[in-house]
Amino acid sequence: MADAKITACLLGVVVAFLSCAEATNYTVGGSEGWKIPSSAGTYSDWASQHTFEVGDILVFDFDSSDNDVGDVTKEDYDACNTDSPFTVLSTSPANYSLDTAGDYYFLCTTAGHCSQGQKLAITVTQPPSGPTSSPPGSPPPPSPTTEDIAGEFIAFLWNKTVAFVR
Repeated sequence: MADAKITACLLGVVVAFLSCAEATNYTVGGSEGWKIPSSAGTYSDWASQHTFEVGDILVFDFDSSDNDVGDVTKEDYDACNTDSPFTVLSTSPANYSLDTAGDYYFLCTTAGHCSQGQKLAITVTQPPSGPTSSPPGSPPPPSPTTEDIAGEFIAFLWNKTVAFVR
């Protein structure tokens, strides 16, 4: 009985640990979604209220009959050039994964929408790492990955299951 309680407790700890590493979904524009905004600074104001990290997901919610979202270069973003986006997402809601740190630029490729303010620029950062306490000059000790911890936990559960069955 004590083993079952320990196993349940450890499972809870692993689930809590893994949930801390979850990505955040951001609905672009909040409740207004992705459309021609009422003022030109709407999306830059929205972006300034958030901190985007690698692994997060932008959710573009829009009317698919009149809008889409393309990711573009800074130059195309600044000029509202819709001729050569890297990708165009045309079905709403459209999810865009932020998989690397850096600057991202988005706009609606429907004629005239970008010039009316339907564009978004964000900066994505690496998630903060834990504090380090290694003295200068010495390499930090390797830290276990989520996969290592999950593998050890599965091995632990397997051993407990085998012992219970015997």
